[in-house]
Amino acid sequence: MNPLHPIVLLAYNRPQHTEQVLVALQNNELANLSTLYVYIDGLKVNATEEDRAKHDAVIAIVNKEKWCAEVNVHVSDFNRGCRLGPIYSISQVLSKYDAAIILEDDIITSPLFLQYMNAALNYYINYKTVFSISGYNLPPHKLPIPEDYNYDVYVSLRQQNWGWGTWHDRWTQVDWDKSFISRFLLNKIQVEAFNRGGNDLSKMLAEEFNGDSDAWDIQFSFFHFKYRGVSIIPCHSFTNNIGLDNSGTHTIDKKSGDYENNLSLCNKEFVFLDTLYDDKRILNAFYSAYYPHKRPLWKKMINYISRMIGFNNVFVVKKKIYV
Repeated sequence: MNPLHPIVLLAYNRPQHTEQVLVALQNNELANLSTLYVYIDGLKVNATEEDRAKHDAVIAIVNKEKWCAEVNVHVSDFNRGCRLGPIYSISQVLSKYDAAIILEDDIITSPLFLQYMNAALNYYINYKTVFSISGYNLPPHKLPIPEDYNYDVYVSLRQQNWGWGTWHDRWTQVDWDKSFISRFLLNKIQVEAFNRGGNDLSKMLAEEFNGDSDAWDIQFSFFHFKYRGVSIIPCHSFTNNIGLDNSGTHTIDKKSGDYENNLSLCNKEFVFLDTLYDDKRILNAFYSAYYPHKRPLWKKMINYISRMIGFNNVFVVKKKIYV
């Protein structure tokens, strides 16, 4: 029997969100067989009384019920922050296990989330170019999946960290030192290649280097790119983010309805890709979703004329196979 992988929940001071996340997790079909590690970051030095009350409420909620078969709660004595906190917590669990499933305190899961994550982590464990399994996908109005697409997942150059998983041997390849970033950003060819996963990626990497962002995930995404790695994304999302309400550090001024999925569309049986390749239709839908600056009008016109005379689009994002 394939192993069930541990779950890491990262929390801080959002009790209402945390409780909803735990209730949804408890309703997962494999929750009663799974091990949960909850890492609650410590309070900031300048924490207010309201912050302290919320932090205490999170601790009480986490300890209120047996949310999974086994629950291990770790409360930090100090505040590690949005970058070092997740790096530390995930590294701690992955030092003991081959793989782990990671949630944050604002990610609601489908009852099938744990089934999907465990199945995908076990299926792709020997596919060394797969660096992560994502549980979230953009909703259909933002990234449509062709009706005749034969799989339940697709290959992505961009990791989605709204419910995700990785393996010890991939995670430990990441160099969390930031000194390489300034050199990398001077190489326009490499920057363009990195931005194939979305032309905001290099911008976020620059913000991380300059101290304008305190996040971990952009460096993890970069090391997908460095080692020619990919993420596996479900066609129908197994998660939703309920934190797009200004309650979190990195989820400000976003309209939750634009990113919300119907979790009932998730399949119970999963058809995975044996060969890791870019489906050109999904790849170009992905391009449209993650490139704020669209193709210039002259390229669009050439594509349109090419289609009108019976040929394919001239300007497309090229597909490739990952081995």
